Amino acid sequence: MKADTLIILVTILLPLSLISERITNLIKLFLPQGFLGLGNVRYKEENPILEKKRERRIFAISLISGEIVAFALKADLFTILTKGTFGWNVEGSGYAWIIGCLFSGFFLSWGSKFWHDLLEIILEMKNVRRVNVKAKAIEIKKKEAELDDNAIEQSTFLTVKDKPDVAEDKISVERIKKLHPKVREEVLSIYHELVHQNVPIRITDTLRTFEEQEELYSRGRTKPGKIVTKAKPGRSYHNYGLALDFCLLMNEGRKASWSRTADLNANQKADWEEIVALFKHYGWEWGGDWASFKDYPHLQKTFGFSTSQLLKKVNDGEVDENGYVKI
Repeated sequence: MKADTLIILVTILLPLSLISERITNLIKLFLPQGFLGLGNVRYKEENPILEKKRERRIFAISLISGEIVAFALKADLFTILTKGTFGWNVEGSGYAWIIGCLFSGFFLSWGSKFWHDLLEIILEMKNVRRVNVKAKAIEIKKKEAELDDNAIEQSTFLTVKDKPDVAEDKISVERIKKLHPKVREEVLSIYHELVHQNVPIRITDTLRTFEEQEELYSRGRTKPGKIVTKAKPGRSYHNYGLALDFCLLMNEGRKASWSRTADLNANQKADWEEIVALFKHYGWEWGGDWASFKDYPHLQKTFGFSTSQLLKKVNDGEVDENGYVKI
């Protein structure tokens, strides 16, 4: 069975399981004690034997609820697998839909948590395949980048004055303006110093709203795509304007590069190292120094605050008139 077919199946069964669970909970809540000799289903039993019996009763109720939902909505498992849809407006073949609904009802009784976890596993497996494919593409790009770097290294005999001057990048300046007021002028000063040294830097990311962080975090989890961040909303220094990402600009600003060996200003030093060294001089932390997860384009200045402490400040209303956390 293809992964896409499984995803469609699980995506359909997940909300139906939620409906089935709600019906089960309503039955447990409003069913009179001892109704039809059913016994206790509402409260946990101290006696392990009685508790086992209670669990079997609850499973029976869940199974009935699942069958009710499946038949009420005509959720025919076979039609879902072949057509990716269900309902009374979907044509079926004879009475085979009855058997399909019986199967669907049985599977719905397994609970929404099971289907949610299964969906995550399938998506993760699919993302792993995508990563493997992209890894091959990255290897090809790395080889191309090495060729570019070789071309750059061959040109290092030129003096700085032979190189075209690096102009101020308006995109970078606008992004710097979004940083926290406590670091904004400092970063602008560092940026101008790098431009003066003919280091072709581009600031690619600064302030990121909680909504933007949520969108990034959902990729590869609840939304299609590969996982791009481990930080939930409020757990990234970008969310407070205290972090930035950067790259180099090649071909007079027409091409982005993440080469850490390029010497585009021909001063016998890697531009990447010059950028990192200057930011470190001002007390910034570089993601390339991290032990567990190296983030080479990332720089941050935390002022000794953890993201948990900053999030608490936001939740407590300790922000200025523009929404920046007070530090």
